[in-house]
Amino acid sequence: MASKKPAAPGEARPPDDPASTKKPHKPRKSAAPKSPEVSKTPKTPKARKPKAAAVALPAGAPPPAPPWDAPLAELERDALSVFVYVALLPEQTEAAVKDLGLSLPGFRREALGDVQRADLLADEIRAAPQTRSVVLDPLRKDFREPPFSHIGLDVRAASEALALLDHEDAVPLTLWRLLCDADPAVRALAAKYLDGLAADYYGEPGDRKAPAPRGAASPEERLAEAERKLAAAREEREALKNDYDARLESQRRKGEEQREKLQEWLKDARARESAARDEAARAREAAEVARRGEERLAASLAAAKAEDQAQELHRARTDLKDLEGRASSLEARLERARARERELEAELERARVTAPAPAGSPQPGTGEDEEPEEAPATWLFPVYTREFYDSLDRWDRRIQRAAFKQAALLAQDHRHPSLRALPLEGLPGYYRVRVATDVRLLYRRPERQNTIEILSLIDREDLDRYIKQAKTR
Repeated sequence: MASKKPAAPGEARPPDDPASTKKPHKPRKSAAPKSPEVSKTPKTPKARKPKAAAVALPAGAPPPAPPWDAPLAELERDALSVFVYVALLPEQTEAAVKDLGLSLPGFRREALGDVQRADLLADEIRAAPQTRSVVLDPLRKDFREPPFSHIGLDVRAASEALALLDHEDAVPLTLWRLLCDADPAVRALAAKYLDGLAADYYGEPGDRKAPAPRGAASPEERLAEAERKLAAAREEREALKNDYDARLESQRRKGEEQREKLQEWLKDARARESAARDEAARAREAAEVARRGEERLAASLAAAKAEDQAQELHRARTDLKDLEGRASSLEARLERARARERELEAELERARVTAPAPAGSPQPGTGEDEEPEEAPATWLFPVYTREFYDSLDRWDRRIQRAAFKQAALLAQDHRHPSLRALPLEGLPGYYRVRVATDVRLLYRRPERQNTIEILSLIDREDLDRYIKQAKTR
């Protein structure tokens, strides 16, 4: 693409001039103006100094190494988003978002704007720095390498390079710096660039017509020709001015659209931030409600345990009083039985004295021919399971003795009131009896009504766990 003619002093620069606007809306690499003389590196003259002497690297500033990677994740989120926005074309950002599988909740991927896609890419690069290749690879493809990649820049050089981005006289300042360089090869590059500008503005030297022979044209004809050229130049200038005004208006409209998009993005970001704050507040309130509920449940559990312990204590006292009454009754009966026994022994002795037994008669009390006592109708055959014997290992001898005592009483009469047998909820045929304050003996009445299975000796707090396990068996 041919370069535009340089603007005359006091004339506004055309839109294609790099310094005409400070911040273009969106760079387009395919439409960037490029002079034929600058796009290719000029051939080095034979008398040029060696390359190592022509470029002096600043101390402590090595040049960046290919493939010119950049730690983009170090940038802040807004700065990185702006860099992505100005570096890539819209179709490139769209392809990058699609390749990474990014999306914005509530929006279709194809409906996202340039700013929103740049924000998504910036967030992804900051979260996963290895994804920065989606931005750097298109730059390498379009430009191959960044400017000044063969030398290292210090802070001052970098600051001056950044200042040229916003300067309206970037072209003359750059040419001035090249023309005052001590290296003739550098000055030759500037001269060659100026030759290209001159050829573009004035025409190639070979295209200029030789001066007309003396007397070929009169002054009036040359004046008329000059006036025609002047009119053509004015028309061209007017066309350039109109084109510049149109492009300036287009840039202005694009800037307004960009500003509106940024304002919309800022409004949306603030709305999301407000929603996040509300959500966090609701989460804190829910956590506080859950904590208070947990405290209430803990207090209720403690109260229930205290009430259960009080009920157990009351039952224990009642059992103790019942046992004491029964013991007193049994002791009285035992005393009466002993008195009766003594009376019978005395009467038997008197009978022996008065009437001795005939010879050959069996002596009482030998017990050789006595029959065992008849079992009562309530007696059941106890079956002690392996699980019961395994559960005995957890308890001391006192609890073990009490467990066997309760098991014997169950076999004798499972409906005995002192046992207070209670069924287990959800397990038909399973029962429990109290052995101690926190110890329960579990048994089962199988289908055979003349047996009873002694299952386990467990802690009272393990009843629910035992019931759950028994249901899965």
